[in-house]
Amino acid sequence: MDTQQIKKFTRNWCILVGSVCLIAGIVIGIFIGRAGGFINSKASPGLSYESGYTLEDTEITSLIYDNYWNYIPTAYINVGELGPDALLYKISDKVERNNLDVEKFYTGDDGYMHYSDDNIKDTLVGVDLSTFQSDIDWETLAKNKDIDFVMLRVGYRGYTQGGLMLDSSFEDSKAAVIKYKIPTGLYFFTQAITYDEGVEEANFVLKQIGKMNVKYPIVIDSELIGDSEARGDNASNDERTDGIVGFCETIKAAGYTPMIYASRNMFAQCLDMDRLGDYELWLAHYANVPNFPYKYTGWQYTESGTVDGISGDVDLDLWFK
Repeated sequence: MDTQQIKKFTRNWCILVGSVCLIAGIVIGIFIGRAGGFINSKASPGLSYESGYTLEDTEITSLIYDNYWNYIPTAYINVGELGPDALLYKISDKVERNNLDVEKFYTGDDGYMHYSDDNIKDTLVGVDLSTFQSDIDWETLAKNKDIDFVMLRVGYRGYTQGGLMLDSSFEDSKAAVIKYKIPTGLYFFTQAITYDEGVEEANFVLKQIGKMNVKYPIVIDSELIGDSEARGDNASNDERTDGIVGFCETIKAAGYTPMIYASRNMFAQCLDMDRLGDYELWLAHYANVPNFPYKYTGWQYTESGTVDGISGDVDLDLWFK
């Protein structure tokens, strides 16, 4: 073997030995790293790093969860306890939101609910009356300075056959509010499931007004009966809303202020609020403070109020104008 061959053999041998040593070092390093817990064959999802701060999975989950449920009431009406089992209904962007501060509701010296903030200095107190308040001393009620107005039920539509009926106390109540000049509004319990039926109910109410000075709205009262045979219960949201629109358009055309009465859940679950943004709302929600996103004129806050001149429990209302 000449000198040139010896140099070539030596160079190749060194390259081979060096490569083997490098590979062996890498393999040994991997085993040592895994044994010592310094490296893992799979990236850990349990930790994330930002500016040297470590967040555990439980912290991230909690932050996301809290943020989600803080957001929900701004975009949805929840029915049930706020949480995973709540039923959520998107708030319509076609209905004006209220800007009331729940901290500004208070019980006045008169024992009734009031509200006051920088924009609203005074609210009114009213009662709604029907045949269920059978014993009313109208003279005493008229002298009651704590009560600003009454809402009288004119009548109702039957929930099976659909006939229109006059409230059995309406004629006496009508005569009394005329005699004592008590500020009054009217309402009708609906079971309308078409636009034309809503018009029919409105015309029924308008025919009963006579010499009454109706200063407050004329209201369509939308509620579920809780009976499998109730026509309104079996109607779709569109059908119920059709009836309400027919009623309100007819009342407005007659020169009166139309209004819709319903519970918080009824507004959320059973009506198409996208179609009702032009009308005033009367909210039935029995709570210490209302929890309702839309602007409302009236809040029926209890069904067990007491009023001088009225025997038994009575619905009480806070009114904003």
